[in-house]
Amino acid sequence: MAGRLFDRQVSLLAYLTSGTAIFGGKGDGPLERSVRGFDRNMLRLEARFSYRKRMEKILAAFPKTFALLGREQDRIVQEFVETCPPVDISRLVNARQFHDFLSGRWQRTPPAPPYLRDVAACELACATVRVDIDEREPTTASDEGKPRRNHIRRRRGVVLLRCRFDIRPIFETGAADCDPPERDTPLVVAMPPRAQQPQVSELPPVIFDLLTALDDWTDPAELGGTAELKAVTRELAEHGLIEIGGVRLAK
Repeated sequence: MAGRLFDRQVSLLAYLTSGTAIFGGKGDGPLERSVRGFDRNMLRLEARFSYRKRMEKILAAFPKTFALLGREQDRIVQEFVETCPPVDISRLVNARQFHDFLSGRWQRTPPAPPYLRDVAACELACATVRVDIDEREPTTASDEGKPRRNHIRRRRGVVLLRCRFDIRPIFETGAADCDPPERDTPLVVAMPPRAQQPQVSELPPVIFDLLTALDDWTDPAELGGTAELKAVTRELAEHGLIEIGGVRLAK
């Protein structure tokens, strides 16, 4: 009995997240056997309500991407809903799921405009940084281990992107219809000290490579340990891009 009830609940959830329940069609066809007995209109109302809540989260993460999708927007959203049922209620999980869907789609059909891939990746990075800042819990020595004094690592919540187009004007001006130049563009997305929103900045390639290498606590001596490196790491720490073990910088 319990097994049949569970199976029916699973089937009902699958139906409520399906394109049939959300978008309907000609007559919608007969209800699946597992959801017979339910009021079709109530099921459709619940399905569309859940769909709107989910899409609100995704739209909030990708406003520039959706603006650039243009006329393709409705078709892409329907395709996403029909192939990617929700697996979690969190904003970031839904944003990542939508980005994964777009990435897979663009492997088959390149995006138009071509810089849309970089814009979507940058918006996902911004969403990731926001969630990391909002939900980060204070770490303890048992969580991270005690770093040795002056060891360095990339700060948690810093995202590095290697873009094909220089999309910074789209994020700096808010205009999605500019024409960014095609050139290798190493970007960092982070929440600098005293900033209210994630910021997108270009990095010199050598600094980008340095930050990429600093996944874990590292002794600067392994990187050369020069006075120039010390000055660079101090500046990166002041901009909130790296942490220095045992050193607390003034805010």
